[in-house]
Amino acid sequence: MAIRNQAQKMSPQKKGGKVKLTDAHLEEVARLFGMLAESSRLKLLRALLERPMTVSELIEATGMKQGNVSKHLGTLTLGGFVGREREGNFVRYAITDPTVASLCMLMCSRVETHARQRVRQLA
Repeated sequence: MAIRNQAQKMSPQKKGGKVKLTDAHLEEVARLFGMLAESSRLKLLRALLERPMTVSELIEATGMKQGNVSKHLGTLTLGGFVGREREGNFVRYAITDPTVASLCMLMCSRVETHARQRVRQLA
């Protein structure tokens, strides 16, 4: 019963054709955005958008140190953004949540649009 109540708290409610987000839902969204609010994690996601990679490949692609790559991959895995699969002696990481690419494209587009507007204002 407690699990069902928690799931109901986390599910957006529709009211009058609009989605009504509960406080619990907003807290979860904030937690997930918090996991993405780190440039090192975004670098890892950018690399993984190209293809699944091992830690060694991610180190080469991002220029980050092994400890940082492993730490941030742990956070991204915990958040469900990234998954891992063992291949012999290696672990290959891949994006498991397709909304990550959409979210990245939305935000990058927003940054680009605002940069263009700022350039026009300065000109």
